[in-house]
Amino acid sequence: MSLNRFPDLAAISRMSAMRQAITITITFLLILVVAGAIAISAFERETQRRIEDELQIRFAEVRTDIERLGFDPARYPDAKNERIEYFPGRGDIAEGIHNSLELDWRFWQRGQSASPQVGELDGYEDWIYLAGPVRGGQLIVATDLRRQDDFLQIMLETMGLVGLGAAFSALCLGLYLGARTQRRINAISGALGSFGTGDLSARVGGSTRHDDLGDLSRQLDATLDQLDALIRQSRDFASNIAHDLKTPLARLRIRLDQALMASEDGGNSTTSIEAAVAQAEQITAIFDAFLRIAKLETGTARASFAPVDLGQVAEDMFETYRYVVEDSGRSLMLDKTDPVVVSGDRVLLMQAIANLLENAIRHTPKGTRIWILAHGRQIGVADDGPGIPPEEFGHVTQPLYRLERSRTTEGVGLGLSLVKTIANLHGAELLFSENPQLPLKAGLYVQIEMPWPVE
Repeated sequence: MSLNRFPDLAAISRMSAMRQAITITITFLLILVVAGAIAISAFERETQRRIEDELQIRFAEVRTDIERLGFDPARYPDAKNERIEYFPGRGDIAEGIHNSLELDWRFWQRGQSASPQVGELDGYEDWIYLAGPVRGGQLIVATDLRRQDDFLQIMLETMGLVGLGAAFSALCLGLYLGARTQRRINAISGALGSFGTGDLSARVGGSTRHDDLGDLSRQLDATLDQLDALIRQSRDFASNIAHDLKTPLARLRIRLDQALMASEDGGNSTTSIEAAVAQAEQITAIFDAFLRIAKLETGTARASFAPVDLGQVAEDMFETYRYVVEDSGRSLMLDKTDPVVVSGDRVLLMQAIANLLENAIRHTPKGTRIWILAHGRQIGVADDGPGIPPEEFGHVTQPLYRLERSRTTEGVGLGLSLVKTIANLHGAELLFSENPQLPLKAGLYVQIEMPWPVE
C-alpha cells in the first residue's frame, strides 16, 4: 500500500483532525447565527428608537408650522423617504405611531403585507408614520422603512457569505491537515505492520518535525530498535543456552550411564551418582539465575529502596571476600574515595559486587591483584588480569554469552547479566574499562555508576 496516496473518504471520516474541523465549523456557524440575531435585534431596536425620535421631532416642527401659517401642500412635497399629509376635520386614523418596527425576520416580505387594519392608513404598509391632531384637522408624518430593510438584507447576505466562506475554508483546512496527518499515521501503521510480519528493519523514519506525531515516530523507532535488539538477543540466547547446556547435560548422561553400569556389575555407583547430582545442580543453578534475572526485571524490588552507603558496602564485601580471594591464590584490596549515600537495595548491590568478585577469581590467573573500589557514586571491582577486549564490552552482559577462552572454565555466563539487571533496576550504568589502578592500559575495571543522590 502506498503511504503517500490521498486517503479515501472512509479514512477521512475517521480522522480526528477532520472531525475537529467539522466540530469547530459547526460551532463557528452557530456562534455566527446567534451573534447575527443579536446584532440585527439590537440594530432594529436602536433604529426604531431613532426613527420614532426623528418622527416626533419632525411632527412637532410641522404642527408648529401649520398652526402658525396654515397647511400649504407646496411646502411639503412628497420626498423619496418622507411623506407629510394633512386631513382637515376629524380624521379616522388612530393617534400614535403606526407600523412600528418588529423583530420579524421576514422583513423582505414587508412590501407584500396584507391590507391595512382598521385605524391604519392605506398605502403606508412599508412606512412608519405618526398620526396626531393639529389645528383644524389631523397630521400624518411618515418615513420609509425600506431603507432599513435594504440594510438588513445586506447584513444578512454579508454574514451568510462570511459564514459559508469561513465554513468552507475550515473544512478545506481540516481536509488538508487531516490528509497530512493521515499520511504520517499510515507511515506509523505501515512500520508496525511490517515489523509485526517479520521485517525487523522496518522503521517509521526520522522525522524533523517537533510535534506530537514527530515525537511519537521517534519514540516508536526507538522502541522498535529495542525490540529488534531483544529479538536478536533472544535468538542468540537460544543458541548460547543450547551450547552451554549441551556439555553439562552430556556429562549428566555419562555419569548416570556409569552409575547404571556399575550397578549392573555389582560395583560401587556412589561416585558416579554424586557426580551426576553435581551436574544436575549446575543445570538447576542456570535456571535459578534466569529466574532471579526475570524477577529483578519486573522492577518490584524498587519498593524496598532505602539509603545505602557505598563505602560501607565496599567495606563489608572486602571483609567477606578477603580470605576467599587469598585462599584462591590472589590478593584483595580496598580503595575508597569520598563514597556517597545513594538510594537502592543494599542486598542486591552486595550481590552485584559478589558476582564481579567471583568473575575476577574465576577468570584471572593466580597471583592476580583484585580491588574493590568505591569512588563517589561509583562502586565496582578491578583486577590486573588479562582483561576483556574492548570490542567485547557490549556483549559480555548478554545472558549466556561467554568469551571463547572462558568456555573451558566454570560458570554459565549469567553473572554479568545479573549485575547488568541490578544496575538497570537502580537506574545506574554498568561500565567497562581498563584498570585505573595500573600505570598502563591493562586489566579490567567493571563499575556501577549510580544516579546522583537526591538531597
